Formats: sequence, structure tokens, C-alpha cells
Amino acid sequence: MKFLRPICQLAGCLLLILLATKKVRNVIISVRSPLSKIPGPWYATLTTMHLRWGFATGNVWKMAEAAHKQYGPIVRLGPRQVWVADKECMKQILVSIDLPKVAMYAEISRDRHNPDNANHYGTEIDLMEDLHKVALDIMGECSFGKSFGQINPDKKAEVGVEDHIWKSIPRAIFAGLAKRYQNVYLKRLFRTLGINIEFDWPVQMITAIDHIVQRRRVNSEDSRPDLLQHMITEGKNPADDTRMSTRQIVDQMSEVLLAGTETTSGTIACLFLEVVRNPDVKAKLLASLPILKPDDPIITSKEIRNTEQYKYLNACIQENLRLHPIASEMGRRTGNEWVSLGGHEFPPHTVVSASYRALHRNSKYWPQPLRFWPERWLEGDDRDGAPEPELVLPSLTSSMNAYFPFSAGKHSCIGINFAWAEMRMVAANFLTRFDLEEVIGQDVDFRQFITMQFKTGSWKVTVKPRAEIIQDFPSWLALTEAAGSL
Repeated sequence: MKFLRPICQLAGCLLLILLATKKVRNVIISVRSPLSKIPGPWYATLTTMHLRWGFATGNVWKMAEAAHKQYGPIVRLGPRQVWVADKECMKQILVSIDLPKVAMYAEISRDRHNPDNANHYGTEIDLMEDLHKVALDIMGECSFGKSFGQINPDKKAEVGVEDHIWKSIPRAIFAGLAKRYQNVYLKRLFRTLGINIEFDWPVQMITAIDHIVQRRRVNSEDSRPDLLQHMITEGKNPADDTRMSTRQIVDQMSEVLLAGTETTSGTIACLFLEVVRNPDVKAKLLASLPILKPDDPIITSKEIRNTEQYKYLNACIQENLRLHPIASEMGRRTGNEWVSLGGHEFPPHTVVSASYRALHRNSKYWPQPLRFWPERWLEGDDRDGAPEPELVLPSLTSSMNAYFPFSAGKHSCIGINFAWAEMRMVAANFLTRFDLEEVIGQDVDFRQFITMQFKTGSWKVTVKPRAEIIQDFPSWLALTEAAGSL
């Protein structure tokens, strides 16, 4: 076997030479690229290692934000990776030219903080955890016609499905997505070597959802007006227009559950964070809302949307979405043609990220950009000296638009109306019943894999009823069961 050693050594040397040659070639192309005219750190032309680390740790948004502050609204952070925070360019990226999404969003990891079983209520609660559970059960009600028992552990599971299996579905989905996506760059490396890392959902989860699907297909009396029923009845395989399989339905439902819980729970938590850290806003907001007992009827989204009493709450939500958009940025890419943006020429297959957060915090468009100032969104004398916002909200084609909380164009958030309804209902029904204070000493930071979330997955507050009664903190059960009104 000794004769093989020189051959292996030679093969290894040739492989290293090929890899080094490819790297040098890529660097030369990057340096000569028209993107070299775009400002950015010196190492941006050489490597994407810093970006990979940023995506893996959820801190890439910090890199982009710091780069915008140092280099301006258009900045190059990689050989073919550019971030844009200019409102005119943003309109082109999202609406006019309508650049397609980058493929990486199909592989990026989700939040690693999965839902746990409910804790008993105390004066001090983890509001972030509770909001996540509420969002999960709301999505359960609307997607499967039944909650997952995150809020009410005594809630019965689907007929014919074991209780522990039904309640484990959210954890299985989030753990499965993390397993599938969190090593995105490692998967790509193996793929280039001809090795494809396969993924599948837990067998028990597939079996449980398949049981529901088959029961509804056989017995129409078991059908319900929920998302699962829509997929069973209307869902088609885009490849051949055949009926969706259980596996395809599970994939679609998992993505919906992920999007519907991670986005709204994190955004509502940021709203409460801004309210408690701005005492004047909090006092004005609570004074504008009615005082209810925990067991009073649930306030509906329609009532909140159309009643004058809730206009300041709606303004607070809009301002929160400015400071804390669902995602700090969203990647797009140029196609096979060159694209002109902001006086720069972008070659084909360039990643162009729309920096929502940086745009929303740009003093050029938003006076006192870091101030939580809900009055921006009111009208006339109610604005109380606040500047008018840089848009009329429905006018996504306006050249004055500098506000993209749910993106824009055909790739905008498909669940925007659902998200608005859920944010309004949760915020209104909580703040009409309870006052809250932040537990001191917490280090609040954020991370982004797909959406912006609290980095630790936790945020603790103390709560007390606004009505003069002695009452335990609500289980949120009535609110999740009212999800059908969304």
C-alpha cells in the first residue's frame, strides 16, 4: 500500500492548488468588479467569512447597521453582497424592478429558543415566553382548528391523536427547522462535494397530521374553516397540479407556523418594551384605553381598528414597527441583467439587501429617529408637534415612502392583515387589563436569523391588574380562542 502514499499526496497538492487558484481568481474578479466603487470595509472584496459568522450568530444586522453609519446608505460588505438603505433604491428593489429573493432564506435557521411547557404565574413573569405561547396557540386555532395546549395544558388534543404528540408538534417543527437550516453554509459545502444532507420531520408528527388529513378527506363533517382544510381542499402540487401529499402539507404548515409565531410575538414584545421604557407614552396610552377586568369580553380587531379610543394604540404599533421592523433586512438578488441603483451598476447575480431598519432609523427621513414618538402617526393637533411621517401608509408607490415594516411589492408579507389583527388584539386586551414594569438588570439585545427576536428569548416584567380587584394573571386562553375573529 506504500505506493499509494505518493499518489494521495500528489492528489492532495493538486486539490490545494486548484482551491488556491479558484480563490485568487475570485479575488481578482471581486477587485475588478464595478462593485469596487461602492464604499465598504477593505476586506469586503476578499471574503464572506465575516458575513457567514454574522448570519450564524444572528448578528449580521449589527454589521450592516454599523457599516451604514460609517459608509452611507449603500455599502458593500462582501465580494457580491451589498446593503441598501436609500428610500429611492428601496422602492426600486422591492416594487419597481422587483428583484427576486435570495435562495439563502430557504435555509437560514430560525430561533433556537423553542417553546417550553407553561410556568406557573407569579408577580414576575417572562412576557416574551408567554407571548410566544399565545402566538403558537393562535396559529394552532387558525391553522388546525385547535390550539397546541401551550396556554392551557388541559386542552384536549385532536381526536385520534395522542395528547403528548399533539402538544409536541410546535417543538418538533422548530427543532426540525433548526436542524434543517442552521448549518446552511456547511450544507452548501457538502453539496459542492456531491453529498446532499437529507432532512425529514419526526415520524410521530407526520403520523399525527396525516391522521387529521385522512380523517377530513374521508369525512366532510370533520372539515373546519382553517388553513389545513384549505390546503386539503385547494392545495395543488405546482409541478403537476396534483393534490398535495401529506408531506407537502406538513412542509407548508410548518413554514406558516414559524412565520406566524416568530414575527408577531417578537414585535409585540418590542412594543411593550418601548412602552415601559417611555413613561410619558405609557401614561398617555393607558389613559386612552378603557380599564377592564381579566374576565371581561375580548376586544376584537375590528373594534380596535375602527374605534377612536384606540387610535393612540394603533399609532404606538406603527411607531414600534418603524423602530423594530419584522426583519432588519431582506435579501434580494439581481438576475441575469445589470441593474442601476443609486448611481451604481450592479452585475448579474449580486446580492442586494434592503436595509429596512437602517432606513427607518435614518435622521434624513425621520427626525429624532431613535425616539419612540407615536404622535408621528396622528393627525392635526393630535400630532402635538411631532413631524409628519415620510409616507402615506397605503401609498407604496410614493417617492416619499421611507417605511417598509412588512416589505413591499409582490414579495411583501402575505400575512400582513393577520399580523395587524393579532398585534392589535393582544396589545389592546393586555393593556386594558394590566399595567406592567420591566424587571431591572436585564440585558436586552437582539438577533436575527430570519426575523428580529430578543437574543436570549426572554424578557421579564412584573404585572398588576388595572382594575381594583385581586385576580391571577390571565392564562391568555380566551384570547387564543377568540382567534377565529381574526
